[in-house]
Amino acid sequence: METGEKASFPAVGKCMTCHRAVKKDSSEIQRLAALGDEATPFPEHQVYTIEDFVFFSHARHRKAGIDCASCHGAVAEHDSITREVPTTMKYCVTCHKARHAAVDCNACHELGQ
Repeated sequence: METGEKASFPAVGKCMTCHRAVKKDSSEIQRLAALGDEATPFPEHQVYTIEDFVFFSHARHRKAGIDCASCHGAVAEHDSITREVPTTMKYCVTCHKARHAAVDCNACHELGQ
């Protein structure tokens, strides 16, 4: 979930809170619903990747009040998850500067690599 260091998908029931009405006729949503409310979906392929030398904490970003849609878009309106923003240093630094967040190298990187 978004509260951990690494993100994961919520249980299907949480997705279906909206998807019982939103895009309910989509084959992807019907496939999701068939898993059952307690199941945890797993993507067929990873959508977002970051380099091993980058530390990214979903928990820190959520604690700072960053909404999931800022990076992931309006997922409730999509049939499947797609990359909404680039996972580049330039994008991250631009976002950090706009939000007055740390831009020191060691905020995201281990020094002395």
